[in-house]
Amino acid sequence: MIFNYRIFWTTILIIANLLTTNSIVLAETKQTSQLIDSNNNNSYKVLVKQAEDLVKNIVNQEFKNNPQITEVTVTILGERQSQIVPVLRLTVSRSEWQNNPDIDEFTRYFADAKFLLKFDNNSTTTSDSQPKTPNSSPQSPVAPPPPPSDSRPIVPQPSKRSNPSKSNSSPRFPTDADDSGEIDD
Repeated sequence: MIFNYRIFWTTILIIANLLTTNSIVLAETKQTSQLIDSNNNNSYKVLVKQAEDLVKNIVNQEFKNNPQITEVTVTILGERQSQIVPVLRLTVSRSEWQNNPDIDEFTRYFADAKFLLKFDNNSTTTSDSQPKTPNSSPQSPVAPPPPPSDSRPIVPQPSKRSNPSKSNSSPRFPTDADDSGEIDD
């Protein structure tokens, strides 16, 4: 009887384990990216607004069309003047989106995209984006004149400080008079 009882509960636990494992396997995360051509935009704000509208539509459609998706990550890329840069990225779960479909809480904006896509300057002419060329006649740097031959190098002199622990005499440096003896090799 105890043996049948154990087999019964073991079977129930195995079935429950399989059912919970299968429901976890069905959970899916969808990652997608979308490219926006921003060559016609005059403003970075217009590009960001387009990206926000697009990301809302993508998230709504993904959750509506596929009930097994539990989380969506969308990256919006902007393209301008042959540069492709991420503008924003949104990661949201289905329950978070159902509670609050406002993208501000779930979105990361890439602030450097404005500068990388060259929205920082008002003119988009090619003359502004091309590097400036230096003068065709390079100037050589002017060297200082050589010192006169009769000048001697300036040797720093010791400062006279009064030290209460030592005598007030300044240190003595060797002179030519001290070199009266010859040095033997």
